[in-house]
Amino acid sequence: VHGIEQNQKEIMAQKVQIGLEAQKHVQAYLDYYNIVGNDDGGKLMSEAEFEEYKKKVRQARENRLYVSWRNTKGVDCKMIGPSSTCFCGHRYKDHNFDNVETRDVHCKVKKCICPLFAYVPVYGSADLKCLCKHSFKFHDPLSRKCSTAKCSCRKFNTTHSCGCGLQVPEHRTVFESREERVAQGKPVDPSWMSEGNLVGGMGGISTYDSLVNPADKEEMGQAIMPGEYGNMKALAAPPEEEEEEEKGVAPPSYGHAKSAEPKSVDAFQLFTTPHRYMGSSIRKAIAPAKAPPSKKPIPKPIVSAPKPKVY
Repeated sequence: VHGIEQNQKEIMAQKVQIGLEAQKHVQAYLDYYNIVGNDDGGKLMSEAEFEEYKKKVRQARENRLYVSWRNTKGVDCKMIGPSSTCFCGHRYKDHNFDNVETRDVHCKVKKCICPLFAYVPVYGSADLKCLCKHSFKFHDPLSRKCSTAKCSCRKFNTTHSCGCGLQVPEHRTVFESREERVAQGKPVDPSWMSEGNLVGGMGGISTYDSLVNPADKEEMGQAIMPGEYGNMKALAAPPEEEEEEEKGVAPPSYGHAKSAEPKSVDAFQLFTTPHRYMGSSIRKAIAPAKAPPSKKPIPKPIVSAPKPKVY
């Protein structure tokens, strides 16, 4: 116990506390970075330049490209976000995502020859290796040929499987407009998020549940459905709650089922949210508490009376 308290004190000592005025400046810079990214070339824009930049990208970002990683069955296994990794090794936010009309989403990093963003399913320090046992990072972004010395691999290939059960080569990166997704019945930005949202590189993220993989949603007992406020159905109500609804008694709220209008989400919070939740962690968070096992009385053994001895 003493060691835990000592660790807590050390953590508290490492925290930096700033005043309300300073917090406003920090938030202003975060908003600036989320909108501009690396387009300023490392030199902070003036207020006039920043306003001009926002006017320039406003139309493209309010009608942005929705990017997803889709399998051959038509399921969007991954909605691309700002930090999603491309085969060239750079993030989606490092690509020309504002090129909505031609969809020429090439990499903007200097000396990178990547012609089009192609998603690679890697998370954190994980890696995706080819059958030649070399990382995708050692393969050419154009030809997909391995650049490792003395390697005869002519094109990247892997048997790594997605959560949907299909292998990585059975997926492709898809670029769609808002109208195309609506026509297919796929979810898009809700009205409260699409209006005035200038955050760069949002890709296919429309709500927080866009970051959860379909396989994890199925494991949680939830289904994909198009809708203005997301694409996850609320968990089915237990039988006792359904009876209460029939009687006109309002069932208890679980915080995720019914809401007239969602609360506004700060762009930086959505920008920095991890791109993959572990299904087990979510299931533990929403799983109802298990009732303790009932203790049944142990039956006493039946002892038969001893037979009388006959002399």
